[in-house]
Amino acid sequence: MGRAVVGAADHSIANAFPEPLREPAAAGSVAPQEKPDTYRDRLFKYIPAEVVTLYLGLSGVLATAADAPQFLHWVIFFAGLVGTPFYLLTAQNVTSRTQLVISTLAFAVWVFALGGPFKDLAGYKQIYGAVLLPLFTFFVAGISPGRADTK
Repeated sequence: MGRAVVGAADHSIANAFPEPLREPAAAGSVAPQEKPDTYRDRLFKYIPAEVVTLYLGLSGVLATAADAPQFLHWVIFFAGLVGTPFYLLTAQNVTSRTQLVISTLAFAVWVFALGGPFKDLAGYKQIYGAVLLPLFTFFVAGISPGRADTK
C-alpha cells in the first residue's frame, strides 16, 4: 500500500476503459486492482508521521539547549510546514492536491496541539490543541480525493 490516498473515483476510472485500451498485464500475471481507501486507510495516510517525527526530534534538541533562541522553534515549524508537501511529492509520490493540503494542515494541527512555538503566543491554551487535534483527525479522514484532484 503506497502513501497516496486512493479514492472511489480512482477505482471507477481505472475500469472505465474497454479491455483493448488498458495496459496489458505481464504474461501469466493478473493486473492488480487498487481498491478505494477506507476511512482508516485515509486516516493513516493523511497524517505526515515522518514530518511530525522530524519536528519532535528537532524540538527535543532545542529543549536540551538552554540557550536556544525562541525563533528556532518557528524555524523548525515552518521547515516542517514547507517540508510536508515537498516530502510527500518527492519521496512518497503523492500527487493529490487535496491530500497535500490536508497533510500540511495536519502537521500544523499536530504542532499546535503539542504547543510548539504557539505556546508562547498570548491567548494560547493547550486545551485548544487538545480539542482541535482529535476533531480535525476524525473529520478529515472522511475526505476522499478523486482522480481529477491530481496534478
